[in-house]
Amino acid sequence: MTDDERLAKNNTIRETLKETKLRHASMRPFVVELKLDLKCLNKTEREKLKSYFTECRWLANYLIGLDSDAFRTFKTTIRDITSLDKDKNIINRHLEMPAKLIQTVYSSLKADKASLNAKYHKTGKTQGELKFRSEYNSIELNQYGNTHKICYMDEGNSSGKYRNTVHIAGIRRPIRVSGMDQIKEGAEFANAKLIRKPSGIYLHLTCYIPAKESNDRKELKPAIGVDMGIRTTIITSEGDKYDISIRESERLKGLQRKLARQTKGSKGWWNTRNRIRREYERIENRRRDMANKLVHTLTADRELVAIQDESISGWHKGLFGNQVQNSALGTVKYKLKNRDNVIVISKWFPSTKMCPECGHKHDMTLSERTYRCLDCGYTEDRDIKAAKTLLLAGQYEMRVSTHSEHMGTLAEPGSGFEVSYENWKQTRVKPEAATL
Repeated sequence: MTDDERLAKNNTIRETLKETKLRHASMRPFVVELKLDLKCLNKTEREKLKSYFTECRWLANYLIGLDSDAFRTFKTTIRDITSLDKDKNIINRHLEMPAKLIQTVYSSLKADKASLNAKYHKTGKTQGELKFRSEYNSIELNQYGNTHKICYMDEGNSSGKYRNTVHIAGIRRPIRVSGMDQIKEGAEFANAKLIRKPSGIYLHLTCYIPAKESNDRKELKPAIGVDMGIRTTIITSEGDKYDISIRESERLKGLQRKLARQTKGSKGWWNTRNRIRREYERIENRRRDMANKLVHTLTADRELVAIQDESISGWHKGLFGNQVQNSALGTVKYKLKNRDNVIVISKWFPSTKMCPECGHKHDMTLSERTYRCLDCGYTEDRDIKAAKTLLLAGQYEMRVSTHSEHMGTLAEPGSGFEVSYENWKQTRVKPEAATL
């Protein structure tokens, strides 16, 4: 290929990418999880597919061990690398996986190094280093039609019905999958990830479908405040309480006792260890499912949701480690913070101590479950009161931001609570920040 032909090809690819991004900007993306049924492959193909994860780990550790200059000049056409075994002896490795997977591993580590470098320049702290991988369980498949492809009933018509099979780069035979019914007809496919879990190998496929156009405006539900707790996971200002705690199963405890009696490294020990990992995966799936349903219930068609930036990791390290570990508080908080209609209040805000009526603060112990204001006489359940306080703080923040955006000036606090909340905000501002 001549230089002119190469430039023309690159320009064509660049224009195609622009058109695709522009088209996807007006579409709705979603990710489907497809489980691969490896029984349809022969032994050689199964071992080859599983070896992709092993070879990606070899390559990742090899690249992490290179100095900055060698990493920068690394060529993705290289197939022979070296690595160390458990006794730190040098072993020569040869990579059999497709070249596109080598490129994705290198690109991923390059992005990780850039992230570390940006964090170093932003915070001024000592720049960290990437750690060597003991496992590599996620392989990026970033080019549909090359690294992966969905099979159609009519191979000549890509807009037709789908088969329950997919093609993975390097595997000649199509792989049967379950979960294809999640994909709507006419969807556009993009990148994917090959995920290895204790229960099997999955394909996380990104799809795009046309966004629904509806002129009917739904009636929004009133704003609510959401308080997170230990005894009850979620409490709302409307008085609703949700508990999404799922404890470890008796089967898991039995398997852990069995593992303790077995000889470490034996075949039975490894089988029991794999069963334990599958049991943990089932429990995690149940928690994630409950968290997704709860977040949808709280935020769907909701005008405003106010939450507090609680220190979940601090709760886990403290006296409530088991309760936090059995719940999905971290998942709920993360998903709520990523919603557009959610306002996050500072974790230092005294939502439990401040009265929502007059704004006065009163100290409370953990054993006191009912809040009583000594100034105005307001009485309410401790957790529901905290959720109502967060709702008022969120509504005030929304009013202030809207007023400053349209009027160019800050809104004046009105009620006693708003005055107290604004005073608290001023005391939280550092003196050097206030002078800027």
